[in-house]
Amino acid sequence: MSLISISNMFHSFGINEIFEDINFSIEQNSKIGLVGKNGCGKTTLFNIIKQNIVADKGIFHKAKYTNIAYLTQEPELNPEQTLEECVSLSRLDQIELENELTIFENNLSNDEMVLSKYAKLQEKFELMGGYNFKTEMKLVLTNLKFPKSVWNRKIKSFSGGELSRIQLAKILLQPFDLLLLDEPTNHLDLEMIFWLEKYLQNLQKPYLIISHDRYFLDNAITKIAEIRNKSITLFSGNYSFYKIELAARLKLEEKTFKKQQKKIERMEKQIDQYRIWGRARDSEVMFKRAKELEKRLAKIERVEAPKNDKKIKLSFETKNRSGNDVFTLENLTFGFADKILAKDVNLRIFYQNRIALLGKNGCGKTTFLKLLNNELMPLEGTLKKGSSIKIGYYDQMHLKLNNALNVMETIWELVPFETKGYILSFLARFGFVGDDVEKSVSILSGGEKARLYLAKLIHEKPNFLILDEPTNHLDIDMIFYLEKALLAFEGTIIFVSHDRYLIEHIADKKWIFKNNSIVETTEKLENLFFQKEKRKPKKIVDFSIKKNKKTNPLVLQKLLNEIEHQQIEFDEKTEKLAISENKFTDANIYSDENKLKLLTQKVKKIKMNLATLSKTIEILENKYLELL
Repeated sequence: MSLISISNMFHSFGINEIFEDINFSIEQNSKIGLVGKNGCGKTTLFNIIKQNIVADKGIFHKAKYTNIAYLTQEPELNPEQTLEECVSLSRLDQIELENELTIFENNLSNDEMVLSKYAKLQEKFELMGGYNFKTEMKLVLTNLKFPKSVWNRKIKSFSGGELSRIQLAKILLQPFDLLLLDEPTNHLDLEMIFWLEKYLQNLQKPYLIISHDRYFLDNAITKIAEIRNKSITLFSGNYSFYKIELAARLKLEEKTFKKQQKKIERMEKQIDQYRIWGRARDSEVMFKRAKELEKRLAKIERVEAPKNDKKIKLSFETKNRSGNDVFTLENLTFGFADKILAKDVNLRIFYQNRIALLGKNGCGKTTFLKLLNNELMPLEGTLKKGSSIKIGYYDQMHLKLNNALNVMETIWELVPFETKGYILSFLARFGFVGDDVEKSVSILSGGEKARLYLAKLIHEKPNFLILDEPTNHLDIDMIFYLEKALLAFEGTIIFVSHDRYLIEHIADKKWIFKNNSIVETTEKLENLFFQKEKRKPKKIVDFSIKKNKKTNPLVLQKLLNEIEHQQIEFDEKTEKLAISENKFTDANIYSDENKLKLLTQKVKKIKMNLATLSKTIEILENKYLELL
């Protein structure tokens, strides 16, 4: 039975129709990614499912007692609570039962009825996971970078990004039957994203996710629901398979439409011909045939012309190229008087380098970019800027946009002597058409501001791009166009992003904050951020010298052997998965539908095996640590 089902639903905001006759359901095992252009109605659908909004028409059904947890993009938290109080309240049922148990414990007697009721309460508390909640809370908060030392801080003392992570922790820890996550990777660093991915893979409950993180949608979901042209279409498989299948479907739609148009055209010509013959020969038979053919034509169910997305043409042009040495960092130390972010940094940026700047939240990535943009000065060392450098700085807060201007005026201000036609033509490349160009900057959505900021940056024709989270607020299509533009850019790039796909496809090297400095690497993100998990079994082996005297050493050794055995199997299957997934890059595989189906099934089976092995290893490791 479906947890959520939507039938023949219509919904609009004023004169703007959002959904038209949509049908959609969420099952017990659903792991769905919801995609679509900004403004297509993704968050609206979430609010309809959560029953914050009632659709104009249609049937909405929610299974009885279905508890829905919803992560919004705007945290709603009590600023006067401490972090621990706030997160603990995600299990209000446990707190109430724990208080009841405490009252019983303070008034225990030898009365059998009292003891029996106390025992039942204990059993109920254990079944709802009450004794494990503190451990689970510590696990979630620690992985979201909230150590025990900050649990007593009040909510109002945390930053905006930290508040989003606190809300995520609260949502994950509360009891739910269905999880709705709206851009859950926002404000998470790469290490946190990897952790959340694994957490969701092991979650035995259904969820629906809005995300523009393509790797996240590849690894955490099994179906894609796409909102397009006011309707929802479901695709089996992850995001990569969805893109392949979508292209095939659009091609088939185009082919079907053209085929029908040719058929209609032939029939219309035949009708005209029958009428000409009827008039020329004064033949009733010819007129009758024309009438019959007209009836047949009227009964044809017309295929709608495919509505292809308008392609956005992004391209970064440069007026003049820079010298070969763009920036030289010698014994550089930067940060603030009370906090050094990095010291003794010795690195160089050369012409046409594409550098991804990596590190945990708060490590100093944005500060470093401001250093390159001459907004801050180093504490020690030298920062040499090369010749003919023209910097284009993309600030994730879009602070350089003037709220007093409208969209058209923002670009016209850069080139006051250009014609209105030139400005409109330029803005159309970024999706600003019609009334959009008259919108005030102050009322633009996050996605619209990001597009306008890009338009402004591109028009300045820099030869060195400094980009701070350029994909924030952009939909997946826009990110794709941005990637193409960056790959074609002839200048130099340094950027901060948590979009793993962007990092791996754009960067030729990575600079990572490490050991209070910045080091250069060409390692893949998996190797940089999965290494802790890969070392786990070895770390456990090191614990063997501290064996608990009360535990049989043979039992410990047996557990260690089993962990190593499972880890070897896990590594082998991981390698097999990489080999199998690599076959999808072969264009020939898509010409044989049977081969594609078998390969898809094989990859799915390996992933399921890996998830099972990962869970088994985790259980064995926890058991080993408990025995120690």
